Amino acid sequence: MKTQIAAIEFGTSKIVTVIAQSGGMDRLDIIGSGTVPYDGYSDGDWNTPGQMIQRVRDSIAAAELEANSKIKEIYVGVPGEYIHVRACETEVELPQGMVDEAAINAVQDAAAEKLRIADEGGLVMHRTPSWFVVDDGKKTMTPGGRGSRLRAMTTFVIADPQFIEDVSEMIGRQNITILGFLSCSLGESLLVLSLEDRDRAAVLIDVGYLNAEISVVEGDAIVYHAILPRGGGHITADLATKLRIPMRAAEQIKRGYVFNPDEFDANSFSEVFDDNGRRMTFPRDQVSKIVEDSFGELAGMIDMTLRNDCEPFLSKKSQVFLTGGGIALMRGAREALAAKINRPVKVSAAKSSKLNSPVFSASLGLADLVFDSIESQGGQDERFGSRLKSLFGR
Repeated sequence: MKTQIAAIEFGTSKIVTVIAQSGGMDRLDIIGSGTVPYDGYSDGDWNTPGQMIQRVRDSIAAAELEANSKIKEIYVGVPGEYIHVRACETEVELPQGMVDEAAINAVQDAAAEKLRIADEGGLVMHRTPSWFVVDDGKKTMTPGGRGSRLRAMTTFVIADPQFIEDVSEMIGRQNITILGFLSCSLGESLLVLSLEDRDRAAVLIDVGYLNAEISVVEGDAIVYHAILPRGGGHITADLATKLRIPMRAAEQIKRGYVFNPDEFDANSFSEVFDDNGRRMTFPRDQVSKIVEDSFGELAGMIDMTLRNDCEPFLSKKSQVFLTGGGIALMRGAREALAAKINRPVKVSAAKSSKLNSPVFSASLGLADLVFDSIESQGGQDERFGSRLKSLFGR
């Protein structure tokens, strides 16, 4: 029997609503989607709050039209800007000498107490183990057997209360019931990174329009998370400012830029039109300096974060993956980033019959995480309702 869900994701430059089904040939069958541009958010605030209700309405309506289905209930993806990730190792004794469900819960409860999660003040969306170790054994996601102690790395993904409140009002205006809040960052990581890559700890860099999100993922959990205040839109803005052209024209130049030009591209010109229809032409040398300098600033921030903060979580076998619509679709961007951070970089996108692009990795990851949550609760994820009630009951 097929299960149908609706989910909405707030990116830095677009709102995406998807209506999806599972249970058929594909794990994730998108039957309707609605993508609407908007001005996004920065520093935890909506850039144009007055437009939000209409943009949400437009995104939902577009998905309903394509799917020929009315949305009455929806899941909301919480973007990286509005989440906090807490992680720690804890250990418990096994008085019965057996690893059972009680022991697994106990070691995760110990992590919650150690991190004082109850005092965080936000919505705990996910409590996820990264790995377990029985006595001095190897790391595993499925502990079992006998032993004297159980050690684990547990992570908590917590949503900002203001985001929950704002979006609850926006969705409420549409007469739609929110079934739950989930982390887009976690969903995207689990969908686009293979189990093998996550076993070795992998880095997922999602460069959007206004920011870049870095997640270190081990097992089924995000063990490190950071937001960098720079994205692909900053390259566009630098082009617009220095070439004195409209943002629309600057974005066109950015999308057509080639980082590793061949003999034909090396002497090429960028041709765009201004708002009055006048043609403007810029030589590659002029464009290249602006793009490469702006890209270099973003890459430098990524490199510093990887070296200073991510290194303790990584092994020699850890891979770095790039996704998102900010730079992943620019020709040669992957190679240019790899050279800047001195690590191999792969471009990763969710495999789907629709929306199969790095631009929609977060949206598809959210939908897939919804199905995972429903299945893990036997069709009803009661945690969401109780958590939401407790949040507003404070």
